Amino acid sequence: MNSSLIDSNLLLVLLGGVSAILGLGLSIYGIFTWLKRGKKISDRLEQFVAPKVQTSDGPNANRIIPREIRGSLINRTIMNWFRNFLKFLGRFTPDKMAADMEHQLTIAGNPSNFHAREFFAIRILVFVAGVFLAFLINRDFDKISMNSVLIGLMAVVVFLALPGVWLKGQVRIRQEEIRRGLPDALDMLSVCASAGLGFDQSLQKISSYWETELGLELKRITQEMEMGVSRTIALRNLSIRLDVDDLSRFISLIIQAEKVGMSYADVLHSQAIQMRVQRQYRAKGIANKLPGKMILPIALMIFPAMIAVILGPSIPILLNLF
Repeated sequence: MNSSLIDSNLLLVLLGGVSAILGLGLSIYGIFTWLKRGKKISDRLEQFVAPKVQTSDGPNANRIIPREIRGSLINRTIMNWFRNFLKFLGRFTPDKMAADMEHQLTIAGNPSNFHAREFFAIRILVFVAGVFLAFLINRDFDKISMNSVLIGLMAVVVFLALPGVWLKGQVRIRQEEIRRGLPDALDMLSVCASAGLGFDQSLQKISSYWETELGLELKRITQEMEMGVSRTIALRNLSIRLDVDDLSRFISLIIQAEKVGMSYADVLHSQAIQMRVQRQYRAKGIANKLPGKMILPIALMIFPAMIAVILGPSIPILLNLF
């Protein structure tokens, strides 16, 4: 009895330790993401606030300026070593898996600047952590039970699937953000085209004002076209890079309009109206699914409280009767 109680307490301590480690890792990741966003804002402000560098032809004009060290000590030491270790483990990634994973990371926007081989190395490390946790749970071979074996297997499966689930979540979040911003982008393109701007100039005008994910992708299209890539290839690269159905259909219509010689303004205006209608239907579909999703919280949280309030006063009377 005491040994089983000790094993259960030890299991709770291990699970609590693993939860604390995961929470600490998520907190560190959130802090780094917040600091990176703050650095972007400070860099943009520095373009307008920083004083101009005065050049002179005096005797100190040719002096050697030491190279400025950028980044914190942790980024230049520990994080750099960790990146090199991930690159070493990533060499063992199969080529086909690396290509599929690189495509998913590209759709997700390369979070934390990870690439396929580095992400595969992270999956290996997380899987090893799951195996180590399963070993800690079942380290005493004389007292192994079916429950401890199932918990160990569950820990291995969860740790193995955790990076893939996180990546799919990032892909879904970015695709949904681009899908929501597409009707507004088409409205802006339609307005610019009606004002007399060409399609390339309209893309450049929108990308210079929007700092969203879709705006950054449109800016990448303009950069590719400035480097000599044709408009058709740049748009197809965008369709492959994002893999959003609505955007892919719009790009197909634009390419077809270019081949046929149709007016860009008419195509953009009709597509903007259609995208807004689709967004309304999509919002209605999400609203119609809410009652079904609310059944479980209501059954678990609201109904027991209502039953306790209604039947609570009658419980002492029933106890006195028996």
